[in-house]
Amino acid sequence: MSGEYNIFSRIRDILDGNADAERQRKAGMQGQIDRADHIFQFCLLLFGLGFWIVMILKMFL
Repeated sequence: MSGEYNIFSRIRDILDGNADAERQRKAGMQGQIDRADHIFQFCLLLFGLGFWIVMILKMFL
């Protein structure tokens, strides 16, 4: 029964135009997600480089 409700609800949303608004909202958030992903990758790279620099210095000193 819940599967039928989801199908009818989805059809009603498409007819009302709510599905398009949801799709546009998700597309608008994608830029923020990409930005957060780049910041995370930069921090991970910075941590990795710092780790190896400390290990190299520790080996020679």
